[in-house]
Amino acid sequence: MSNRRDPYEISDGKHVMLMYADEEHRAQAATYWINRGLEDGQICIYASVHALDRSHMLGIEKLSDRIKHYKENIGNKNLQIINFRPFVESALNGSLSPFEELKNKLEETINDQIIKGKQYKITVFADAACNLCEIKSYDKSEILEKWWQDVHDEWLINNYHITVICPHPQVVLMNKLDSKSAIMNSHDTLVDLNKYDLHSLSGMHVKEHSMNILIVESDPDLMTLYTEFFTRRNINTLVTSDSNECLSTIRENDYNIIILDMHSTGNLKATDLAKEIYQIRPAQRIVLTTTNPMYSTTTGIKSLKVASEDVLIKPFRLSKLIDVIENK
Repeated sequence: MSNRRDPYEISDGKHVMLMYADEEHRAQAATYWINRGLEDGQICIYASVHALDRSHMLGIEKLSDRIKHYKENIGNKNLQIINFRPFVESALNGSLSPFEELKNKLEETINDQIIKGKQYKITVFADAACNLCEIKSYDKSEILEKWWQDVHDEWLINNYHITVICPHPQVVLMNKLDSKSAIMNSHDTLVDLNKYDLHSLSGMHVKEHSMNILIVESDPDLMTLYTEFFTRRNINTLVTSDSNECLSTIRENDYNIIILDMHSTGNLKATDLAKEIYQIRPAQRIVLTTTNPMYSTTTGIKSLKVASEDVLIKPFRLSKLIDVIENK
C-alpha cells in the first residue's frame, strides 16, 4: 500500500471507471470519495439508483453513518443526493435529457462560485451506467459513459474542475469483455478497487486531531471555508482578520500553528504581525499563504524565519494544507 498512489489523488478532476467486487466494496468507495471530497472543501454529489432506498446498503440512509458530519454537510448543501432511478429509466428509453439537466446544474454551480471569486470543485459519484450493466443493458451503458466522457472533455476545455466517479461491477463485465473494453475507453482512467483497502485509507484521512490553529485571513469566503474545513476535521480553530485579536489571543493561548496570509488587510502588515508574534512566542510555527510566486517571497520568508516548506502559494488544495500541518 505504501508505494501505491492514493486513489482519490489519481481520480482528481477526471472521469473515472471504478472496478469493484461486491456491493460492500461499492459502498466503501462511495463513502470514501464523499469523505475525501468534503474534507477537501468540495461539493459532493451522491447520484445513485439506490439513493432513496431505505433498506438497501447503498441507500443514503444506510451510508449516512459512514459520512463524516453527514447532517451538517447535507444542511449546508456541501453534500447533495440525487435519485438516479428516473435517469436510468430515461436512458433505457433512449433519452439522456435528465443527464443534460444535471450537466447544466453542475455548470451553473461552478459559474456561481467563479462569480464570487472562488475556485470551486465538484465530485460526482454516479452509478447509472453501473446499473445499466447490472441489468445487462450494456449498449445503453456504453452510450451513457461516452456521453459522460464527451461532457467531461468539454469541462476540461472550460476549466471546470468536476470529478465523475463511475463504479462498475467486475464480475458482470468479465462476462461481457467487449462492453468492458468500450466502457473503459470512455473514461480518463481506470481504478481497480481490489487493489485498495478503502477502510484503511478513509480512516487515515478523516482521523481526529488534537491541535489548536489560529488563522489570520481577511477574505470572508476563505474565512468561512477554513472554519468549515477544520471543523469537519475536529481541529480547534480561531479564524480572524484582525491583527490585534491575533496578538491578544496568542498572549493567552497556545497554538500549534498560526496560518498567516501575507495579504491580510489589518492594521499591521503581515510581515510586521509575524515579527510581533515571534516577540511573544519565539518558537511559534507560522505557515504563510500568498498569491505571490515563491521566487518573489524567498527573501521575505527568510527574514521571518519561516521554512520554505511552510509557504503555500494560492490557490492550493486544502489537503495540501493538511499535509503541511502534519509535516508530510
